[in-house]
Amino acid sequence: MPSEPVPVPAAEAPQPKSTAPAQPTTTPAATAPAPTTTSPPKEEYYQKNKPADQPPPPKRVSRPVNPAPTTPATQPAAPNTPPADAPRLGDVLTPDQQHQYNAAIDVSLAHAQASLGFISTRQLTKEQQATVAEIQNFMQQAQEKRKDELAAAKSLAERAEVLSHDLVASLR
Repeated sequence: MPSEPVPVPAAEAPQPKSTAPAQPTTTPAATAPAPTTTSPPKEEYYQKNKPADQPPPPKRVSRPVNPAPTTPATQPAAPNTPPADAPRLGDVLTPDQQHQYNAAIDVSLAHAQASLGFISTRQLTKEQQATVAEIQNFMQQAQEKRKDELAAAKSLAERAEVLSHDLVASLR
C-alpha cells in the first residue's frame, strides 16, 4: 500500500528556500530613534489638611545708612542733669485756695493738739497709746507735706483731728 503523506505541523514544516538574499532580522526598537530617558510621572498624593501654598514673603528693602548726626563743635555736651525748674504733677492752686488749705491745716492740727493735751492727764491702755502715736505720726506727716502738697497735708491733719476726737470721746 502506498503510503499517504502525513501532514506536518506548520512549525515543523520545512521553510521554502527563497532566492532573495538573506536579511538580518531587526526589532522595532533597533530601527526607532532612542527614546529619551524620563522618569515616570510623579504621583501626587492628596493631603486633607495641607495648608494652601503661601506666596513668598516680601523682600526686605535695605535702607540707606545715614551718618550719625554730629553736634556743633561750639556746643559742649552737657551731662545728664534734670532741668532746673521741672514741672511737678499735682493740683494747681490759686493763692486764695492755698490760704484756705493752710488755714484748714492749722485748725485741724490745733484741734488734734488740744485733744492730745486733754488725753495726756489720763491713764491709757496699750491700744489707746497706739492711737496717740498714730495721731502724732499724722500730725508730723501733715507738717512735712505742707511744703509740697497742701491737699495731702490737709488730709493728714484731718485724720489726726478725727482720731483725737474719737479717742477723747472714748475716755469720757
